[in-house]
Parts: sequence; C-alpha cells; structure tokens
Amino acid sequence: MKPSLLQLKRYFVSEINLSVNKDFNPEKDIKLDFEDLIVLPEFIRSKSNKRQWEVSLRIQFQPGPEANAPYYFMVDILSLFDLQKSVPDENIELLVRTNCPAVLYSMAREILRSVMAQGPFPALILPTGIFCDPKLRKKQLKKISPPKAKTQSKVKL
Repeated sequence: MKPSLLQLKRYFVSEINLSVNKDFNPEKDIKLDFEDLIVLPEFIRSKSNKRQWEVSLRIQFQPGPEANAPYYFMVDILSLFDLQKSVPDENIELLVRTNCPAVLYSMAREILRSVMAQGPFPALILPTGIFCDPKLRKKQLKKISPPKAKTQSKVKL
C-alpha cells in the first residue's frame, strides 16, 4: 500500500438524526429504493491553497410508508482534505469531486450503522454508490488525454 494523493486531515459530524419508524413491520420485507436516499456533497476550495478543500456530505433517508424502513435518518459530515503536490492542477477538481465524497460516504455508512445498532431493529447498511460526474470527467479527460496512438491495442478493456 502507498499513501493516497488525497489526504483527509480532519472531519466531524456536524449533525445527525435517527428516528425509529413506529409503523415498521419486521415481518415484512424492507423495501429500500436508492432514489429515497438524498446525498448532497458540497465543495469549497481554500482561497489561500488550491490543494486544500473543505468537503461536506449530507445524507438523508426519509422514504414513504411503502418502504417499510425501520429507521429514518440524516447525517452531515464536514471535512478537510489536502492534495499532494504531485497532482497536476488540471486533475485536482476531478479527484476531489470523485474521491472525497466516497471517503465521507463510507464513514457515514459506519457512523449510521453504529447508531442504528443501538435501536430496536436491525441496522440498515447504506448501499454503495459512485460519485463520478460523467460530464466533469469528459471535460477533464479532454484536457489531459494523450494523443491517440496510430496502432490499436489488442487488449480489450
């Protein structure tokens, strides 16, 4: 293993709320829809250091009664990330917007699981997701992609 180009310097939970769904029926299947999960990342670049970013992630789950979810929740995590000097300037935003929320989301999953484990019903586990913005990625790749080779590789990706 080697160090990441992105280093988490600090983080804290700025807000958390967990409510037991009193209408939850443990004998019925839990129907969790990914669309019921609201995930909002926010990014602020330091004015004094373009390689330092404040990133927050808010996750909220409050589906309708048909979901039969044992809990409703909301968590907000604030963090500070630094990027290594070896990261080219044109890759900074893509790296931050793709990886920082993924790190915070994984932390939120464990924080929520831990809090729910103290409740009367089994803990929910947040589903995995992707934070890559295809539009941003295309824009970045246009800036950094090397010229196309004249020969094609025989390796299929």
